[in-house]
Amino acid sequence: MDGVALLELLTIIGIGLLIPGPNGLTCFAHSGLFGKRSNITLIFGMAVGFLTVELSVGLLVDSLNESRGALVILHWVGMIFLLLMAIAMFRTDPSKFKTSEIESALGFKAGVLMQFVNGKEWAFVIIIMTQFIEPLGSGLVGIATIMLVTLVTCTTAMILWTILGDKLTETFSDDNRGKLIMKICGSLLGLLWIVFLIQGPRFS
Repeated sequence: MDGVALLELLTIIGIGLLIPGPNGLTCFAHSGLFGKRSNITLIFGMAVGFLTVELSVGLLVDSLNESRGALVILHWVGMIFLLLMAIAMFRTDPSKFKTSEIESALGFKAGVLMQFVNGKEWAFVIIIMTQFIEPLGSGLVGIATIMLVTLVTCTTAMILWTILGDKLTETFSDDNRGKLIMKICGSLLGLLWIVFLIQGPRFS
């Protein structure tokens, strides 16, 4: 296993988790509306859905291991997703995200289903899998390593967003501060995209 690759993976995941995507914002808002305990089943569902997405993408990438052209295409699909998410985040006004519109607490099923329509997540998973499966052991070993690392870090991040949501709901809903936060996040996501662009597919 490549220690440098593991450190790179942790760095990328860390940057991604500091930028609030659909999961982070949902945990944040849901906690503010229904309290921290209401997020327990929601986060559990997110974890199950996330692992399902990762396993599916990982197996696909591994099956295409001998087809470098297909892997390059898959990598750039992830790059397109990531760029679109950066643009969308930069233009998002979080003050329009009204927690009061949620009629009841979200649970396990919602947490799972959210992962299949989470563009930011798909982008990161595709890029991470195409870049790190081989350096982290290749095949099922590489996939399992990535899944374990992301499970621990992402679950921890959702718990932290939940705690923040219980205390700072008004920050995101503020017209000026909320927009500024999202523009900063969109810019950071854009910078991460540029890093991936300069680096290019690791296997090309």
